[in-house]
Amino acid sequence: MMTRYLLPLVAVIGVTFAIYTVVQARQSAAPSKPVVTPPSRPTTERTLAGSGLVEARRENVPIGVNVPGVVTGVFVKKGDLVKKGDPLFRVDDRDLRAMIRVREADLASARATYHKLKAAPRPEDVPPAEAAVEEAKARLNDAEAAMGRTERLYNRQMAAASDFDKDRFTYSASKAALAKAIAELERIKKGTWKEDLDVAMAAVDMAQSQIDSLKINLDRLTVNAPTDGEILQLNVRPGQFAAMTWKEPMIVLGDVQRLHVRVDLDENDLPWFEKNAKAIATLKGRPGVRFPLKFEYVEPYVVPKQSLTGYNSERVDTRVLQVVYSLPDERPVDVYVGQQMDVYLKAAEAKKGVNLDSGGPSKDPFAEPSEKGAEKPGAEPSKGGSNRG
Repeated sequence: MMTRYLLPLVAVIGVTFAIYTVVQARQSAAPSKPVVTPPSRPTTERTLAGSGLVEARRENVPIGVNVPGVVTGVFVKKGDLVKKGDPLFRVDDRDLRAMIRVREADLASARATYHKLKAAPRPEDVPPAEAAVEEAKARLNDAEAAMGRTERLYNRQMAAASDFDKDRFTYSASKAALAKAIAELERIKKGTWKEDLDVAMAAVDMAQSQIDSLKINLDRLTVNAPTDGEILQLNVRPGQFAAMTWKEPMIVLGDVQRLHVRVDLDENDLPWFEKNAKAIATLKGRPGVRFPLKFEYVEPYVVPKQSLTGYNSERVDTRVLQVVYSLPDERPVDVYVGQQMDVYLKAAEAKKGVNLDSGGPSKDPFAEPSEKGAEKPGAEPSKGGSNRG
């Protein structure tokens, strides 16, 4: 008897439980509360939003080396304030110093040669030349006397013609030797030829230029600060090999007395952008801390976006316009170079007859936009259709 009533009761309970389970499974779960409250737009008006990166006033200056080599000394540390021209670090310079000493010896030799030619003739060079002239005169007189005797004997047919020719040619050779000795004496007395001095001076200049070139390369081995600023990063150590190509700069230098914010504006928002529009920045995840911004300049070349925020809606193929604003000197909290900020700009109003709202493509792309399409920024589209031109 009990089985007759118990089995239908169990069946009814099972069906009821199954219906309840299906109904509960179809209900959507309650949205989870975010750990950090997402930033909200500061006004109800239409605004442009972009991700900003804090940088130094003159941008962050990455510093490398002019000549590769082993680092022998680092003269700064992180956070140091440096002036333009202050040494930052040095690369091994022993080979260049040795080459400079060799070139200095070449320069000394070239200068000695020049001074030797310029001081000529030496007092000791003249007497030997004068003695050579006297010797040539004596030989000429002897040859002239011998030729006269032989000529008289030849005229009397007492000497052979060959002997007369021999004495006659000896006389001509002695006469030429005397002329040569006199010319050599005059050359010595006049000193060095001007063109020879010019050649010697050119050798001196060449040796000096080689030393100057080596000294310039020696100075390049010491890397100096290109501008005033603070050492933001230091990635170089003594004994490290400094290469011409590097993945990260050895030193990052920046002027942090006044900070800038570089904002990436999506290319789709550019029609709403206005240079002098009101702009504010907030800390990442802290919308209550606001910084009024002052427009500085625009980099007019639209570039692919590199700093990604991590949102799922962000596309990697987005191109952005980089706009630079300056942060106020008096700030409620400290801000550091490299920190990300959320930046909001007041959108410009569309010109009359221009529809900047997104919408479906027009059937006729050459059709004039309707007056209804030129609505104020942020206006809701009319019911029953999108804003078409």
